[in-house]
Amino acid sequence: MESMGLIDETLVRVNRTPGILTLTDANTTIGYCRYNPEGEVEYIFVHPAHRRRGYAQYLLKLVEQAVQRPLSFQSPISPLGQVLKNAYEAGGSDRKTDSNRNPG
Repeated sequence: MESMGLIDETLVRVNRTPGILTLTDANTTIGYCRYNPEGEVEYIFVHPAHRRRGYAQYLLKLVEQAVQRPLSFQSPISPLGQVLKNAYEAGGSDRKTDSNRNPG
C-alpha cells in the first residue's frame, strides 16, 4: 500500500468485513467506515485522538479501492463530515481519470 501522509502503515491494521473497514493499532480502534457496494459512504468515524492525521482520507481511499468506483456520501452529513466530503470531491478529477484507466 502507498503511504498516506503521516500514517505509519506498519503500525495500522486494516480489518475488512463486507461493507465495513476498520483501522486499528495495537491498543484501540482508530476509525471505521461503513459503505455499500454502490460506493455510498454510510458512516465514517475517526477517534478524536487520531484526527487530522489523514485516517479518514485513508479510509475513503480503501473503500474506493474496494468498490472500484468514485464514492458518494449519504445524508445526514455532520459539519466535520462535510469538510471531508468537500476535500474528497475536490480531488475527484484525478480519481475519475484513474478509474477510466483501470475499470473495475
